[in-house]
Amino acid sequence: MAKDYCAPVVGLVGGIGSGKSALAGWISQNAPVEVIDGDQLGHQALQDPTLARTVLDRFPQASQDTNQTDQPTVDRKALAQVVFGNDHQSQAARNDLEAIVHPFIHRRLKDLIDEHHTRDDCEAILVDAAVMFEAGWNQLCDHVVFVDAPQALRLERVGTTRNWNQADYLARQSSQWPLEKKQDSADSSVNNSGSLEESGGRLLTLIHSLRGKASASCS
Repeated sequence: MAKDYCAPVVGLVGGIGSGKSALAGWISQNAPVEVIDGDQLGHQALQDPTLARTVLDRFPQASQDTNQTDQPTVDRKALAQVVFGNDHQSQAARNDLEAIVHPFIHRRLKDLIDEHHTRDDCEAILVDAAVMFEAGWNQLCDHVVFVDAPQALRLERVGTTRNWNQADYLARQSSQWPLEKKQDSADSSVNNSGSLEESGGRLLTLIHSLRGKASASCS
């Protein structure tokens, strides 16, 4: 590859249970593509001692008992019960949490993109982030793909993989943009209701089409 090669950055969005992570995993196993997991970065944010203390100052009910009193530990399940929902109180709590952790996630996203985008062995970078548009992280991407799947299938998936019921699903989904708005804001979409081989093949074709085009991540 040319020395000025820059891997395109492709964002993945979609409804909860649409299979974004499974699709990204399939791509990374079948092509030299780096995957950045926004949910994993969110976990890292809550494990950062300074951020964890700030979160627990705002949400003391999310404190997890631990023998290491000098290391604040956030109970993610307890925190989720406070911030997920479409009532005013939940929305206000979620806004406060995002104001604490989103700057950390944004910095990590940018650092990881900068780390990978000029590697000769990296064909593309996939950013899997559920709240990409809500947080403005799409500005770090060259192309955003909406991963589509019918609601019945998404409910079935979260029931199987996360042991969520419909109320859990709806509480989480209500904290994000409506799916129609996400899909309209994306540059393209991939149907992920069939096999990963089918949807992954379509996404790989898209990634190949982006190679060689100007990348915002290298500007």
